[in-house]
Amino acid sequence: MTHVLYILMRNDIASMNPGKAMAQASHASNAFIHRTDAYIRSFVNRGVMIEDLNRYVNEWQNETSYGFGTVLVLEGRMSEFKPIIRTFKALEYMADVIVDPTYPILDGEVVHHVNLETCAYVFVPNKETDDTASMLLRRFPLHK
Repeated sequence: MTHVLYILMRNDIASMNPGKAMAQASHASNAFIHRTDAYIRSFVNRGVMIEDLNRYVNEWQNETSYGFGTVLVLEGRMSEFKPIIRTFKALEYMADVIVDPTYPILDGEVVHHVNLETCAYVFVPNKETDDTASMLLRRFPLHK
């Protein structure tokens, strides 16, 4: 059973060089872990039993002795990602759009720091048996 954290990286930002993309993917992984407890509490507060999700996240973290599991980075446009993320959220997957409040954009010799949606993530437990996630994500290629 493979649990996968998918990161959906934008390929429609001219200034998104490989280094910035790696930084944004790191932000997405950290946001996923940071938001896990709050996400689980929101379900418990509604009376939903989600021991499985907590177990899946723990299994994902324990795939290695370094505290992380399988991550796949796909690419596409934010306009394609947003409806996918809304669908995943409606189906109660852990999914969200990442906003970098200080994304750097060079304008001549001046660097502006802007609030920008850079990527998104979705956590898919049991990837091999999840036909819904496969259907929603298969159109996005691996990030280059």
